[in-house]
Amino acid sequence: MALTATDLYNDATTREIGGIGPDQVNLIVSDLIGVQQMLSAAVPQVNNLSDLHTQIIINQLNEEIASVENANSPTGTLTLGTDLGQFVGRSINDIHRDIIDIAQGDAGVQALFNPTPLPDLNTPPAPFHDNATQTAFITQWIQDSNHLGQMATTIENNGFTGDIAGLVQQIQTFSDNSNAFDQSQGGLWSARFWNEFRTDGTSGTAASALIEGLQTHNAGEVNAAVEQLAANSADVASNNLMANGGSYADVVAAAQATAVTPAGGHPATPPAATPPAGTPPAATPPAATPPAVADVGPPAHDTHHSAGADLALHLHHMWG
Repeated sequence: MALTATDLYNDATTREIGGIGPDQVNLIVSDLIGVQQMLSAAVPQVNNLSDLHTQIIINQLNEEIASVENANSPTGTLTLGTDLGQFVGRSINDIHRDIIDIAQGDAGVQALFNPTPLPDLNTPPAPFHDNATQTAFITQWIQDSNHLGQMATTIENNGFTGDIAGLVQQIQTFSDNSNAFDQSQGGLWSARFWNEFRTDGTSGTAASALIEGLQTHNAGEVNAAVEQLAANSADVASNNLMANGGSYADVVAAAQATAVTPAGGHPATPPAATPPAGTPPAATPPAATPPAVADVGPPAHDTHHSAGADLALHLHHMWG
């Protein structure tokens, strides 16, 4: 009997649990490429939210594959243009669990791909405490995630009339800025969040779908992308704290409540990647790099950003 995408992903999970030694890299990469190819063949076009979720999984696999390939590389080796420092294993852990979480949360995806869920974490996830630069970026990113979707919905509701090209340019700028900011941070920030902010992460995939839906007048694709961008902004907001320790909840509420039309202007360019004076860097990796071990911790809601995932532990140490 031929192996399915689910079989291959479950095999990758088992191998990652044991630690990603040099002898495991090619086997895991082969599994993940197989999953990617099968899902791409099954969902060649985004027409609804389940299709978009599948595309997000397909794209996030690019990040996981690249991280696995560099799991035993020296510190400073770039992974998709980013220096993750000692946190390559953390990247693998977060992406792998996020993919399981996406599938388990969508019955439409499960009909194609249903990886085995894992038990809950022993300790609740702790929000990531952003520095001032990251706070400014996320605040603007939350606003743009919602407002660009509102503008796209207005154009769709008007029969796809209006300045589609202008809005597409704004969405592309939003996606490019988000990708560039995450890439500039590196270290723990990128290991934890690149599957949200990058071009092949959740935000970038939804932005690409929104552009395609507007250009092809695909209402189903536009609606799915708008919903995903808004949901993702709320997800990130719930997993992070502002520099002053406050919540982003008010930023999300204001972004959702403020009606914006296509004449609302371009999304603001995110702040410079260099933190202001007195602000510590986002993540400065230590000189020594321990062997990368993918701590594929059990997923619960939003656990793909859990600070409780300790890369020094294997999965079975977190059970019980």
